[in-house]
Amino acid sequence: MKKVFKIFTVDNFEKEEIYLSKMAKKGWQFKKYQGLKYYFEKEKPQDIYYRIDYHGSDDGDKNEYLQLFRDSGWEPIFFLPILDGEWVYFKKNGDEPGSTEIFTDASSKIQLFRKLKKRWLRFAMFFVCAFIPLLVISVILRNPVLFFLLVVILGANIFLYGKMALNLTKKIQELQ
Repeated sequence: MKKVFKIFTVDNFEKEEIYLSKMAKKGWQFKKYQGLKYYFEKEKPQDIYYRIDYHGSDDGDKNEYLQLFRDSGWEPIFFLPILDGEWVYFKKNGDEPGSTEIFTDASSKIQLFRKLKKRWLRFAMFFVCAFIPLLVISVILRNPVLFFLLVVILGANIFLYGKMALNLTKKIQELQ
């Protein structure tokens, strides 16, 4: 089994799909993602399409959702729980008939981008609110090192989540 450390942010999951497909062409089949690492098994090089979708807990019956994809030739291969839902990784052999996309219309892709943006911004707001008491405590304790560290962590997270929100907004506008 091969482990590869690689990070893709939520707003760039399409790049992750391309990366996984390129690895399959090199003979490395994606098996799971854990702890910022992708795990691959060596097999023969194949033309495989990978697609990723987010299924929230409030998005309806999971079995019906998965069956819809199976009926279109997509095999669910990995589930990554996150933010009251999960990323679902699908694969489809390149020689199978049918679309190589799981979103065949702009409106369903817009809906996904809006859902991702809403959930991640909600998480970012929770994160910022959780950091405010820590900042206050660092001031009360008169600990400038702790204060500086917390400000750097908070700033990096605001930048990251802001970038994701802007990119998702741009993608939504391009599809409209």
